[in-house]
Amino acid sequence: MTQPAILSILLANCLSLYYLFVWLPKPVSQSRSLLKIAPMILLILIGVFSAISPIVTIGLAACLVGDYFLSLEGEKNFISGLSAFLIGHLFYITYFLNGFELQYFYLQESKETLVLLSALAALVLFRLWPHLKELKIPVILYTIAIMAMAYFSRMAQPGLLVLSGVVLFVISDVILANDKFTPLTSGRLRQLTPYAVWLLYFTSQSLIVAGLILPH
Repeated sequence: MTQPAILSILLANCLSLYYLFVWLPKPVSQSRSLLKIAPMILLILIGVFSAISPIVTIGLAACLVGDYFLSLEGEKNFISGLSAFLIGHLFYITYFLNGFELQYFYLQESKETLVLLSALAALVLFRLWPHLKELKIPVILYTIAIMAMAYFSRMAQPGLLVLSGVVLFVISDVILANDKFTPLTSGRLRQLTPYAVWLLYFTSQSLIVAGLILPH
């Protein structure tokens, strides 16, 4: 199953690039939303027909729902998307918790990872806080969830591909949050943000799936 799965991941990334360059710049539409989730459907099918844990596959499915809602406009859709991704992170955390033991908290590597992730979370929340308004609690919960996913994936030692995917996932979320909540500017970098977020995000999911299929 490994070779067909890798070919399917490559196909999913081709679809992702097609969405990135052709459909992402277009106005919101049902077709645009469906093209956005098409690559994730392929990743989910890989999870279903490979040796990947069903927990991860469910996490992918939750992220697909999040992708769909975030492709739409409006605060309600954004909150729905955020909630779906939160659920996805919880499933990823559950997977990485397999084999985790309490004594890992006392390892030097664990302490360093916790300090680094806590500092990053604090910096992100400090940056966003004045702009969050009634979304303070949801964003705090989401921040805790994604940092927890990063921590438990680091301690689970799932291999370089998976860890790289998790890192890119965190980076894409930080960029997305900054774009969503901080005051808008007309700068060129701000205009490129949606492209960077999608590229980082889908690459992260692809690396996680590939890393769980390939031996490490």
